[in-house]
Amino acid sequence: MLVFDELKKNEPHLRLVAVGLMAGLCLLLVGLWWVQVVSSREYQEHLTTQAYRTIRLPAVRGKILDRAGRVLAENQPRYNLSLYLDDLHQPFDAAYGGLLKSARLAQRQNIASAEKRLHRSLTKAERKQFAFKPEQLQALRERARARVAGGIIAQVSEKIGQPLAFDAAQFNRHYATRLALPFPILKDLDAAQIARFEENFSGGLGADLDLQSVRSYPLGDTAAHLLGYLQHDNSSEEGEDAFFNYRLPDFRGVVGVEYGFDEELRGRAGAESLLVNSQGYRQSENIWSQPEPGRNVVLTVDLDLQHAAEESILRHHGADARAAVVVMDVRNGDVLAMASTPAINPLFFTGGLSPQEMQREAARRADMKLRPEINRATQENYAPGSIFKVIVGLAALEGGLNPEKVYGVQADPTRPGRGCVYVGRRKIDDTAPPGEYNFKRALERSSNSYFIQTGSDAGAERIVALAEKFHLGENFDLPTRQETSGNLPTLSRIHEGWSAGDTANLCIGQGEVSVTPLQMAVVYAAIANGGTVFWPRLVSRIEPQDPMSRDVATNFPAALVCDRIGVSARSLGVLHSAMLGETEDQIEGTGIKACVPGLRICGKTGTAQVEDEHNRVVDHTTWFASFAPYEKPKYAVVVMVESGSSGGASCAPVAHDIYETILEKEKSGAGKTLASAY
Repeated sequence: MLVFDELKKNEPHLRLVAVGLMAGLCLLLVGLWWVQVVSSREYQEHLTTQAYRTIRLPAVRGKILDRAGRVLAENQPRYNLSLYLDDLHQPFDAAYGGLLKSARLAQRQNIASAEKRLHRSLTKAERKQFAFKPEQLQALRERARARVAGGIIAQVSEKIGQPLAFDAAQFNRHYATRLALPFPILKDLDAAQIARFEENFSGGLGADLDLQSVRSYPLGDTAAHLLGYLQHDNSSEEGEDAFFNYRLPDFRGVVGVEYGFDEELRGRAGAESLLVNSQGYRQSENIWSQPEPGRNVVLTVDLDLQHAAEESILRHHGADARAAVVVMDVRNGDVLAMASTPAINPLFFTGGLSPQEMQREAARRADMKLRPEINRATQENYAPGSIFKVIVGLAALEGGLNPEKVYGVQADPTRPGRGCVYVGRRKIDDTAPPGEYNFKRALERSSNSYFIQTGSDAGAERIVALAEKFHLGENFDLPTRQETSGNLPTLSRIHEGWSAGDTANLCIGQGEVSVTPLQMAVVYAAIANGGTVFWPRLVSRIEPQDPMSRDVATNFPAALVCDRIGVSARSLGVLHSAMLGETEDQIEGTGIKACVPGLRICGKTGTAQVEDEHNRVVDHTTWFASFAPYEKPKYAVVVMVESGSSGGASCAPVAHDIYETILEKEKSGAGKTLASAY
């Protein structure tokens, strides 16, 4: 060879080069032997840990609090029982080995049986028919894993005293797609189950407890419509990492405050990396991005008034009453209570109820008459009926109406003791008796005849123009995804095809006008405070969950002016006096049942007809709209009850209960924070 030939020559430098080459070659061979023979086991072990998996970790959702910091929605720890599959790969392999051994024994028996039948040995091609196919081996592995998992779950079930169902197909799907994550066995263990598990299973079983933060509404369905609800949504928010192998359960707001402030409440998800081996089992984990908790949302709502409204509806009308209440601070537009019934438990949408509760709530939701998912305070259109007469009355007073001028109401020939008014050839019934009425008596008795006559004299244009100042027929841009604008005829509509009958309907709150209880609360608050229309405010501030955090709270200003109605103090004074008689006049007042000793209340009752597509009356909507105290108004209270008998009988008692709670809070000093001046 060339190298050895060179070594024979008497040339020292060539001999040195040749020796160097030989030494390098020997070193390379020794290295290969060391890697492939001596260190093979070490490299094989390293080879088994070859991949990372990323997991999206949802943040702890922020709380929703009332104006005094009392919790309406929060998070609670939930203990779940799960199988940690990386602890079970050896039992899985052992079970598979046992099944495979039995299968091979059956295979040999089948071959022997075939050979006996043929009286000869099978050929190589014939033996292939008995060979195991890949899908058969996979089925054996799945059976083995399911047998091990099912056995452990049966042991756990016996020890904790809770029947546990095991779905082998679901388990194998989890194994195939989410092997690095625990397999859930039982969710939301109670204290007794946790204690029994910890006592009987100290480790080594493959089953263990894991902790999950879940949304909780400690007061059940209190303020359920205002709070809204969540639905499962594990998607990434803007600014978060978008690519994950696994996503742990997370939620997104659908309606209500949970929707409107979802970004603030939800926080920012974190990320965890898992090192898994070639079979997919977890080897180690590392959180490389901690979740950032969501912020708390503080409402303007007062929990005491919210309870008073909901409990009063329940007491007077039952759990399935279709009703709504809005309480507002007339000085700054703060919504102090917003109730809508019937309500549905927010946990229905996240699966946090028992099967019996879920079934009951589903039946209520399927009832098209109840429609518990609708927020009747903001999301449904109603004819206002007689509570719209305060706008008609103001328009007439501003148009020059003398409040002491007497209008005669004629008797209805078909209804003894009741009045009526004719508009053209159409007769409109009056609930007030025939006789003479000035402004005050007409408002107290809610005379249709009087307000049709005075409203027609003032003109539909003046009435609509004033209603537009209250922003009826418009949205308030609530952040709850639960708002309808209502209806109000435009001035162009009045100038095209408008009739005297349409004006008559408008004057009594029927026809082409519809409102929400929140809109009427804004109207009565403006009438109470001297004519300032405020934007309704539901949220006062957003603050960090940790009070020691350096994160600055975000405050939403109160008393944002939407408009001013521009009516005289004289007209408002006349209207206030007449509304006071509605609740204090023992003979004439239709809202007397709202009266609370020690608190002077200005109110107006109303009953509106509900017609079907054939203009047949099929139901009634009843109202009581009010504010108090008369001397220096602070609170507006609007109550609406569907299918009520009358505003005075169905709604005024609910307002009474709310005002009684307000008075108690005022006397105790709590009213200083209940409705703070702007």
